[in-house]
Amino acid sequence: MNLSAGAKLKGFTVNRIREEKELDGEMVEMTHDKTGAQLVWVNNNTENKLFCIGFKTLPEDSTGVFHILEHSVLCGSDKYPVKEPFVDLLKSSMNTFLNAMTFPDKTIYPVSSRNKCDFLNLVSVYLDAVFAPKLRENPGIFHQEGIHTEINDGVPSYKGVVFNEMKGAMSNVDSRLEQELLSLLFPDSIYRHNSGGDPAVIPDLTYDRYLKAYNKYYHPSNSRIFLDGSVPLEETLELIDSYLEKFGRGSEAGEIADQIPLTNEGTAYYEAAESQNIEKSAVFAIGKIIGSWKDRDKLLAAQVLMKTIADTNEAPLKRAVLSSGIAEDFQIEIEDGLSQPVMLVIARNMSDGDSEKIKTIISDTVKKLVKECIDKKSLTASINRFAYNSKQLSEPQGLERAIVSYNSWLYDGDPMTYLLFDEAVEGLRKMAEGDGFEKLLNDLLGSYDNCALLHLLPSRSFGKELREAEEARLKKEVSAFTEEDKKANKELNEKLDKWQKTPDSPEAAASIPLLPLSEVSEKPEFIKTREHFHGGARILFHPVASHGIVRISMYFPLTGLSLEELTAIGVLPNLYMELPTENYSVLELQQEIKTYIGGIHFSLCHHAKANDPKSCTPCLKVKAGFLKENLQKAKELIEEIILRTKFHDLDKIKEIALQVDEGARQFMIRNGHMVASKAALSRYSAEGAVDEAMHGFTNFKALHALARSFDEKSKALCDAIRKVYKTAIIRNGLTVSITADEEADVRDLTDAFPEGEKLPESAEYKIALPEKMGIAIPSQISYAVKCYNLNRCGAENSGALSVSSNILSYGYLWNAVRVQGGAYGSGLRSRLNGNILCYSYRDPSPARSLTVYDEISKYIKEFCEGDESLEKFIISSIADTEPLRTPGEQGDYADSLLFMGIGEEELIRRRKEMLHTTREQLLDLCGIFDKMAEEAAVCVSGGEEALKTCEGLTVFSIED
Repeated sequence: MNLSAGAKLKGFTVNRIREEKELDGEMVEMTHDKTGAQLVWVNNNTENKLFCIGFKTLPEDSTGVFHILEHSVLCGSDKYPVKEPFVDLLKSSMNTFLNAMTFPDKTIYPVSSRNKCDFLNLVSVYLDAVFAPKLRENPGIFHQEGIHTEINDGVPSYKGVVFNEMKGAMSNVDSRLEQELLSLLFPDSIYRHNSGGDPAVIPDLTYDRYLKAYNKYYHPSNSRIFLDGSVPLEETLELIDSYLEKFGRGSEAGEIADQIPLTNEGTAYYEAAESQNIEKSAVFAIGKIIGSWKDRDKLLAAQVLMKTIADTNEAPLKRAVLSSGIAEDFQIEIEDGLSQPVMLVIARNMSDGDSEKIKTIISDTVKKLVKECIDKKSLTASINRFAYNSKQLSEPQGLERAIVSYNSWLYDGDPMTYLLFDEAVEGLRKMAEGDGFEKLLNDLLGSYDNCALLHLLPSRSFGKELREAEEARLKKEVSAFTEEDKKANKELNEKLDKWQKTPDSPEAAASIPLLPLSEVSEKPEFIKTREHFHGGARILFHPVASHGIVRISMYFPLTGLSLEELTAIGVLPNLYMELPTENYSVLELQQEIKTYIGGIHFSLCHHAKANDPKSCTPCLKVKAGFLKENLQKAKELIEEIILRTKFHDLDKIKEIALQVDEGARQFMIRNGHMVASKAALSRYSAEGAVDEAMHGFTNFKALHALARSFDEKSKALCDAIRKVYKTAIIRNGLTVSITADEEADVRDLTDAFPEGEKLPESAEYKIALPEKMGIAIPSQISYAVKCYNLNRCGAENSGALSVSSNILSYGYLWNAVRVQGGAYGSGLRSRLNGNILCYSYRDPSPARSLTVYDEISKYIKEFCEGDESLEKFIISSIADTEPLRTPGEQGDYADSLLFMGIGEEELIRRRKEMLHTTREQLLDLCGIFDKMAEEAAVCVSGGEEALKTCEGLTVFSIED
């Protein structure tokens, strides 16, 4: 289609068209004639098509009204009057992205699909959702997604999906830190408010205020629409115009008033476990407004600067802090996506009262760096890494472009400002030649004027205080009820319960556009692999379009290690690149890596044949990506790191162990469902046992013991590392995987390793954890998991089981656990290895959820007796198997299939099974789900009070 500035098309006028090499296409900017709505299309011919509509939403308090609206608009609309069209799309579409997001000053609704028909269906549903939602006439949507008071057996409680989501979010130390610091930095700005919602304030929100917020902000004139990829432009614009033309010209939400920088200081608390040693668990943070969204080059320079001086343990500012022994970890972050971006300086795990010492160390080090100059080679290396990363977008890439465009577009700037980097990188290189970075450092950290200082302190009583405050508020609220209020509350809950349990009418259900099954290919995606051997090493090549980037993964089998030794080396991947090698200091090594390698990552992984529950292959994995012209230097550096890292400095290893331990603790709070899943699945296979030992609670507990009793525990770590090098870091049995445009020669890299004696391809592993287990974490919310494996009942995985997973996740569990139970999320997952997993996420009632899982078989029977479409679940189940993947992810996927012993024929067979799934086959699964109800392993992660409500749990803590 030939477009030009001034052209009229489907109610829009083209304002400007710009060809841009960095976008691999052109940016077309349009304005809707009637409403003034702005639209951008990045026309780059990518197969994936993205639509995203965003609204400037400016909170006036911390009730989370825009977060609740984000949920609510997707709960039915005029054209699609089902209770949850969002879920119906999850059930039935081939989407590659389907969600909504609330930010501090905007709310966005993105969808994407490779399929044209599916894309237009998604756009239609989302447009109707934001411009004609049922929330305007159904208060039940507000009460379900936001907040309402429920009284059971005389005991009142707050219920609401967002309410419980934010209880989980604010249990996270980092979330609490950032919100408290923003409140200090922006006392007169919208950014002082918690846009997601503070659980202590959410109950203040009324339905009337919620409606007023919707009516004020959800108007086309306050919207910005972003399109990306090979969208059918005329059809898409016509669809958008069909909604926008119903409105007149409205007004934008208005400008965000700038906060005048000022000096501020405050103290806040986070919840610590009863058994946690809190003597050195304080966090001290410094925040500073560092400019405006218009200062793009300054913000990019600040990011490069902070990576140079504080990104790794040997970076000069971080090294100064760590060497003092005052704090165990230190970081500096630049937060953009605000009209006034900020810098956050964070010192972790220190004693309360040591903040002045930290400030002095920062000041002295900054003065020294400004006076003596920042190392030029380090700056150049950081700029190289920045340039590489700016080209590495995650999928969906169109979504990344959309979100980044709002960094300027939302404030009436050029939507292209934050999408282009080539010119900025050249500017950074010139800046590094002079004293520009030193001047910037002095500007940012030369004094503490106009900074916010936050003392975030641990409290064993904080969680209890929050619960007691909530109970007191509820008691006061309910005690003030008149008889009329009691009757109204009872009617509200009864009406809500009835609405939630009443199925959509056939007419309403038929309104959701369905993609015909004929649109789904019978042939699954398969990434070809070439395989050959050299000197005992297996070399794999995946030919994938990679734009001149080579990605290498190396897998060193660890089958010579026991389960205890695999746990002992949990910190090993974190030691690489933070310890010196024979030929480089740590700083020199990091400079070389950033100069020649775009990214390198060490990890512990595992794989097993899909039909073998008894044995598994744990591995040390090294993954690196770099430009093709840097191949030789990259290979030399990879060899240097693996073969010549010195593991002698126990003080540095302890330093790293303390940092990893704190990261693990926070991971357990944020991702309790993942930790609980690993524990519960560990009993069913060798792979499950290894996963738990290397990445689960067992590993976290061992990391904590190592960090807190290092002198006692370090010998086991050192012994295990020596065994790794003696038995595993060899050529025999090594697998090297290459993903690139053309195969890279890695024979010299494999030749660098000693031949060694080949280890067994796999080994048997078992772990002994209780069948019913609880993991105590300092959190206001819980995660409930129930697991089973098909091998226990002699069954095999099937396409029908995969389809049933979507039926149960988006049907039964969504309604029973999320809608009725108030949890933020729930689902059922089945895996090729026979694992079946039910989970809840940010769940206020874990005991209830465990009982819900036991009724799965009953729901399957009801589904099979009903007339709800089976085809739509088949479509979404197949879509789940083919997400968008970056080149690196394509290589990882191909590796995993090879390790599992799954070839193209097996994928085709499974695709056919899914395509031809019948209700009779679903009924046959009921026996499996009945067995699961009787025999499943259970693990619940949550606060101690919540764990007490779940019967029969053996409770553990990492502090035990």
